[in-house]
Amino acid sequence: MTGGTWRRQVAVLLRTTTARSLLGRRAAPVLLLAAMPVVLALVRGLLPPGSERVGIGSSTTQFADIFHFFILRFVVFVATAVVFINLFRGEVVERSLHYTLLAPLPRSVLVAGKYLGGLVASVAILGPATVVTFVLYFLPQMRVAPSILLEAPLLGQLLRWLVVMVLACAAYGALFTLAGLRFSNPMLPALLFLGWESLNPFLPPLLKAVSVVHYLEGLTPVPPSVRAFAILGRPPAPWAAVLGLAVIVAVALWASLWCARRLEISYGSD
Repeated sequence: MTGGTWRRQVAVLLRTTTARSLLGRRAAPVLLLAAMPVVLALVRGLLPPGSERVGIGSSTTQFADIFHFFILRFVVFVATAVVFINLFRGEVVERSLHYTLLAPLPRSVLVAGKYLGGLVASVAILGPATVVTFVLYFLPQMRVAPSILLEAPLLGQLLRWLVVMVLACAAYGALFTLAGLRFSNPMLPALLFLGWESLNPFLPPLLKAVSVVHYLEGLTPVPPSVRAFAILGRPPAPWAAVLGLAVIVAVALWASLWCARRLEISYGSD
């Protein structure tokens, strides 16, 4: 297969997977999850500002807390689980995956195209939700200075939060793609993984490294305020965090390809 053919096939799978993830029935729970932090931020922004929300520093800290402990550990986690597990397992349940497998394309193209399509779809939903939530957290300050978000410090923070969100989608997405190929009931290991990621702030330093969120925290612009109550442990340096996430994605996608090459459809057992 030539490089041009490989790219065209990946592009077709990317478009179809993105469309199904954004426009199909699977998009409803992801959109609902993405709306949850927006609604919370909107309610907070519409309330009369108290003294604890007047300063930029307080809004920055409060957004950091909701991003670390709600958006990252729950919204992004569960949304990527829904999107990426359904890439393969959802089509097995719908009894439509065999149509894709009958097409003349390598399994590497199948895994790459579906993974990239799921990544584009998840970022397209969760990215705007993150931006809107960030803006709403600074609504009290914007009433006084409407252009405050265009200033370099806050704009730089927003870009870094978005980068962390995209990397979270990439890492969690690779793991959930593998789960959808490897397990007939992938939600059980996903729930166990959710518990592990949620307990990360309170784990010893050695165990912290065995999680995705540990590396993501090394890239966030503002640490969570609960760090004073967590077991002491320094987040990794940015270069180490990016390297750790890249290794996780590479290993998970390689394992997904290994599973895809041995994939056999048996609808009678599902």
